[in-house]
Amino acid sequence: MIDIDIEELCAWARESGDIALRLFSHARARRKADNSPVTEADVAIERLLVERITARYPDHGIIGEEQTQFDMTKEYVWALDPIDGTASFVAGLPVWGISIGLLHRGIPSMGLFYMPLTNDCYWAIEDRAFLGHQPICVDTKPEQEWHSEDWLAIPSDAHRRLEIDFIGKTRSLGSAAAAICYVARGSALGAVLTYATIWDLAGGLAILKAAGGVGVTLAGQPLDPRPLIDGRALREPLLFGAPGTVDSLRRHIRARC
Repeated sequence: MIDIDIEELCAWARESGDIALRLFSHARARRKADNSPVTEADVAIERLLVERITARYPDHGIIGEEQTQFDMTKEYVWALDPIDGTASFVAGLPVWGISIGLLHRGIPSMGLFYMPLTNDCYWAIEDRAFLGHQPICVDTKPEQEWHSEDWLAIPSDAHRRLEIDFIGKTRSLGSAAAAICYVARGSALGAVLTYATIWDLAGGLAILKAAGGVGVTLAGQPLDPRPLIDGRALREPLLFGAPGTVDSLRRHIRARC
């Protein structure tokens, strides 16, 4: 694994967060070809991160949500979501952030997710996961200990795509990376995604793995992010949590026909 200066990455994320905060109260979105929203902040932050990464790691590839894609066959490729949760950002909601992931041969090996409004910075490197300087880990309690105050992060289209009979609460956060990070810190018992790309997953998945969690498909197969490195979206529902938790959750979540 290459030597990554995590303090430098945190500084880039905070610089990006400053850009987002300046535009937050008056953000305006336009629609991309896939009908997803994009704002001036998304574009400016991705441009900033690409400049920083190419200057610091010129031999690495980069893929970003806002059309950046080059050197995808490199051993190391950065996956960027300049604002994960753009719709929440535009709506004035607080759950959104800057997601930075580093893929090693297609596998997330380092991740950082910074939420400017809460000043929370999640990061993981070398199989250690942190919120700020505090180590974090997933909730591993067995199903028989689940209760009504446990919660599951769900996507905004869950009412159309899923049937869920989970004993606890469900919450739609509006940010895939935030949902995964809340699982990694042990706040959420698990998370479900119904539409995922490599820039949605790379940062959060590295953090989750280092915190002891896993990602699987609703069918129970281990999540393999390598086929997504070309920017395609995975539409099969995904589950995230402790290994035993995702096995149990699969019995309580079904895809609608």
